[in-house]
Amino acid sequence: MKTTMAVVAGLMLGAASAGATDVAGKWGIGAAVFNGGGEISLIRGHSARSAWLFDVEIKQQSDETKFSSTFPGSLEETVDRGLVTLLAGPGYRRFSRSNDSFSPYWDIRVRGSYARSRATRSPSQDVSTHTDSGAEGEFSFGLEYFTPWHFSVAAHSGLARVRWIHSTVDLATTTYSTRTTGDMVSSSIGLSPVLYVRAYF
Repeated sequence: MKTTMAVVAGLMLGAASAGATDVAGKWGIGAAVFNGGGEISLIRGHSARSAWLFDVEIKQQSDETKFSSTFPGSLEETVDRGLVTLLAGPGYRRFSRSNDSFSPYWDIRVRGSYARSRATRSPSQDVSTHTDSGAEGEFSFGLEYFTPWHFSVAAHSGLARVRWIHSTVDLATTTYSTRTTGDMVSSSIGLSPVLYVRAYF
C-alpha cells in the first residue's frame, strides 16, 4: 500500500503542467456526468485558444400509468407513454487563459432539435402524438481543469438561449381524428450547471 501511494505521488509530482494549449490540433470527446441528460460532445482543437464542437444529445423514456374508479362496473384505464428527443449541432469554444491548467471559456452553439411523444389510452385505444422540431442558439461558459494525463474536468453552464419550435399534435380516436400545428419562439436567461469529463487524443 505504501509503495502504491509513493508511485502515485511520484507520478503527480513528475507530471508536466497542462493547459488549453494542449488541445490545439487534437480530437476530444466530452460527456456530461451530472445533470447533463446524456449529452456527448465531439471536440476538435483549432488553435491554442479555440476549438470546434459538435454536440449530440439523445433521450428515450417510457412509462405506463393505470387509472381506476371506485364506481361499480367501471373499467380500469391504462395510458402508455413514450418519449424520444434528439438535439444535435455545431459550436465554437474560446479559452481565455489557454496556458493555465484552470482555463475559463465561453461557447456559442447552434443545434437542431426533434422530440416526439406518443400516448396510447386503453381500452378506448385513443392515440395522442406530439411532435416538436426546431432549432436553438445558446451562449454558455465554463471553467475547465486540464490534467497532465490528456483528460479534463469542466464545470459548465448555459447562460442565454433562443429557441424556435414547430409543434404538431395529432389525436386519433375510434370516431374522429384531429391535427393542430403551431410555432413558438422563446428566449431565456439563467444558469443550468453541468459537470463534464473530457478526453483528448
